[in-house]
Amino acid sequence: MDFQNLKHFSDLSGCGVQVITSDGARVFATEPFDRCEPALAYIAGMTDEPLEAQTKASMISGALQSYRFGGRFFFFSPIGLFHFASPIIQNERHTLSVVGGPILVTPIEDFIKLDLEGRLPEGFDRAELSEKLAAIPRFTPDAANTLSEQLLINAKHLSDPEYLRLENAGAAGGERRYSEYILSYFSGTPTYESILEFAEEHRRDKATRKHEKIVSAATEYIEQNYAKKITLEEVAAHVYVSPSYLSRILKARTGRSFRSLVNAARIADAVRLLEQNELSLGEIAFRTGFEDHSYFTKVFKRHIGVGPRDYRAGRDRNSGQKRI
Repeated sequence: MDFQNLKHFSDLSGCGVQVITSDGARVFATEPFDRCEPALAYIAGMTDEPLEAQTKASMISGALQSYRFGGRFFFFSPIGLFHFASPIIQNERHTLSVVGGPILVTPIEDFIKLDLEGRLPEGFDRAELSEKLAAIPRFTPDAANTLSEQLLINAKHLSDPEYLRLENAGAAGGERRYSEYILSYFSGTPTYESILEFAEEHRRDKATRKHEKIVSAATEYIEQNYAKKITLEEVAAHVYVSPSYLSRILKARTGRSFRSLVNAARIADAVRLLEQNELSLGEIAFRTGFEDHSYFTKVFKRHIGVGPRDYRAGRDRNSGQKRI
């Protein structure tokens, strides 16, 4: 298939274009797109997130939605860069998809603040990052909308003639295209402020879902392994994030530090074991992951209010049992 029309569109607009298959494999890319790759690689190299896999998944999803919503779909990459997609229809099948972007719809400094801070290591080189991001073209929201319309026209030229009559299966009543839906979200005309609001909502919602999954996986791992020597680095490796990142989101989502969560799991089991009179305090400390008896006593008292010996004595008095 000849993609010269896409090359001309990309060269004239300065917006990168790629053509992908249904599984995300890239079969064509323009020079403006290639110029963006070093910036994307630079950001990916500073995070422990699987950005390459996440970006590929977002491209596949955006391409699929462009067909469902009648020809155009706007979406953000995992790091908040703006994209738009249109399908190519051959032999009545959605064979390939054209993806425009990445582009910026906000100034570089705003993009760094809204989408990257908190995800990059502390003390990252802001000047160097800004220099890398300068390779990514920036357009106003109105211009981005116009670019997506032009990309759709190019996709139609690569498609069967019947594609011109493709109904919008994804919109209410089959009459409204996704572009009209998104513009209605922006109260008629997309503005700089509305794009910022939309991008921030998208980033916040996605971060929340991601953090919930990470915290859930980390706490489950702690519950299963607290009885042995367990470290923050070990749990972070299990959930595929950096130790500092895991520590930060555990504190934000649970209100507790990693060590506090581990100790809470250990003390909960220690309370259960204290009801088994045949076990000594030293044995309970060892079974619940405490290597030092005095530290076990200190942590137990901090969580329960009394030391393990006094807790057991109180249980014995309440039950009428007498310790031998």
